[in-house]
Amino acid sequence: MSSGRELAGVAPLPLATAVHSWLQKSTSMETRSNYQRDLQQFLQFVGLDASQLPEIRPHHVAAWRDDLLQRGCGNSTVVRKLSVLRSLFRYLQTYGYLGANPAHRDFVSAPAVPRDGKTVSLTPEECRILLDGYAGHTPEEVRNRAMLAVLAYTGCRVGEITQLRVNSLLNSGGHRLLEIYGKGGKERRVPLHPEAYERLEQWLICSGIAGDGTGPLFRPVSTARGGGSDGFLRKPLTRRAVQKMMERSLRKLGLNPQASTHSLRVTAITTGRERGSDLIDLQDFAGHADPRTTLTYVRNRNRLNQSPSYLLKY
Repeated sequence: MSSGRELAGVAPLPLATAVHSWLQKSTSMETRSNYQRDLQQFLQFVGLDASQLPEIRPHHVAAWRDDLLQRGCGNSTVVRKLSVLRSLFRYLQTYGYLGANPAHRDFVSAPAVPRDGKTVSLTPEECRILLDGYAGHTPEEVRNRAMLAVLAYTGCRVGEITQLRVNSLLNSGGHRLLEIYGKGGKERRVPLHPEAYERLEQWLICSGIAGDGTGPLFRPVSTARGGGSDGFLRKPLTRRAVQKMMERSLRKLGLNPQASTHSLRVTAITTGRERGSDLIDLQDFAGHADPRTTLTYVRNRNRLNQSPSYLLKY
């Protein structure tokens, strides 16, 4: 990338300011943190600092890509990290830093990512076992049953479920909806399956938080041993708390331990597709900007069932 910094009447920002502005472009604090971490990893690898970004060349980016792969990073991870650099240099170009984008696909190829993602999918039968797994009646168990139903029936991300508020539950035109804020602050309204809505109602009554509209929908227990009988803290559950709940449920029920909260998102999209849902509707349901992203979530369970492997006989 050329060190020139002028472009047809555009006064470029100082590099440090431009990089900061690029990070602030996202409304997600997690995205900002991840982008900053990936950029720092790259700069540390090439032995430069942010003020030397105009000196980056494609061979620097390619060398980092190769090093990441050699250290065992998955293809999807490497593709994500390369996209961070591409985003940054596109942003710098907008502010008048001359030269080509050294991370552009024309210069640095990204490793191939299989169409089917790596996240384990559950079958509808396994999902039913999971949904029925909490048979107790403590407030904490009522909360967990509601969370699992929301994850399974809305396909929301774990980060999205932790951001839900009590007033995220809506009624519109006879439909009970959940207002979900996804990546980049994008909002979508997902109709609630009757089972999910029923479980949410039970949770709101049991917890006594129905009138706290701006408060978190899912909250941690006040004390570890109380099971929620002594109330809940007015703060959202962390992502890790939701993930640990899922891990405990999988172990308890003897389900695939490699599954995760994200597996329920994959399961919802895959099952919807198998049962005839239109791809565009699925894209809207998942909150994806591109239908090609939605397709990566669809696991070809029927294709596996019809594999020639099962026809072979020797």
